[in-house]
Amino acid sequence: MNKMLLASSALVAGVSLINTASANETQIEWSAYTDFNVSSTGVEGNVEGGDTNNGLDFNTNSEIHLNASQTADNGLTYGLHIQLEADQNSTNNTDENHIFIQGDFGKVELGDQDSAGDRMMISGSSVGFQYGMLGNYTGGLSALENEGTLGRTASDFSDSSDATKITYFTPTFNGFKAGVSFAPDGDSGQTASADSTSLENHFDGALNYSGSFNDVSIDAALIGGTHEVPGSGSSDNTYYAVGGGLMVGYAGFKAAVGAIHEDTEDTNEIDTVDVGFSYGTGPWSLAVGAAWSEFDGDNGVNNESIAYSAGVGYEIAPGLSTWAGATVGEYEGGVEDFTNFQTGISVAF
Repeated sequence: MNKMLLASSALVAGVSLINTASANETQIEWSAYTDFNVSSTGVEGNVEGGDTNNGLDFNTNSEIHLNASQTADNGLTYGLHIQLEADQNSTNNTDENHIFIQGDFGKVELGDQDSAGDRMMISGSSVGFQYGMLGNYTGGLSALENEGTLGRTASDFSDSSDATKITYFTPTFNGFKAGVSFAPDGDSGQTASADSTSLENHFDGALNYSGSFNDVSIDAALIGGTHEVPGSGSSDNTYYAVGGGLMVGYAGFKAAVGAIHEDTEDTNEIDTVDVGFSYGTGPWSLAVGAAWSEFDGDNGVNNESIAYSAGVGYEIAPGLSTWAGATVGEYEGGVEDFTNFQTGISVAF
């Protein structure tokens, strides 16, 4: 049924050729999801686009994923991953795509994918509940997230996003794992940069630990990143970020905290801290969280935001779930007090 999600003749032909070449070893998997979201945002300050139009907004978030891999006789595993955006307003229809090669040496990824630092970071939003934390909403807060540091969590550092890059992950040794990424610029896909992009020569890396002791799980991370931000004339400004986090779990409960410091030369500094708590039992998931962020601009512009959120989710049936979440907070120097409520339903296969 999943393969019917994309039944174009070109893709079907490609899949058939691969299966013919190695029917017993090739793994091909299609998956898809669609979220239907209902949201409402209200602000105290006079900010254009801050309040939800007419008090209510409907939006969707849909993706189709293809994963394919094969293991050679020598033990080398290789494959690809593609994420296709399926919403009507998506003009750049591919979200992420990369190829990978994996073996005893670790794993190498080549293509458009989040960096090692982003994917290995532990923060308050790592507690495992998608809609209970500030910044994880599909919509709703999107208009407010342009307001300086509002809507940031400790995982939201400048990590090169899905820019085309090379990433390497080490094997796991006694619970420890490291990763590093390099992107020459901020472009992705087929774009070949002729001029300056949003960033240049981005490097980031992370060190993770994951283990358990007497039924208590522990996950920890340290991350760092740097790149050049093209400035006026021939000068560039150096950006760097350092941070980390810790998550502890026991008997369905999870608690996590994250912190990050960001500094862009001759521009600004940003400090962010977040915490999250969650509990899951049977089909139910509950989470609460808080995020604090402070922005200090070299031009004298300073602001501070703090937000609190809570959410609950319920799995109605396999692949069918619903949720509701709310966020309240204050953004000094911007929208002042704000509130957000969101609910929805998701189908995923």
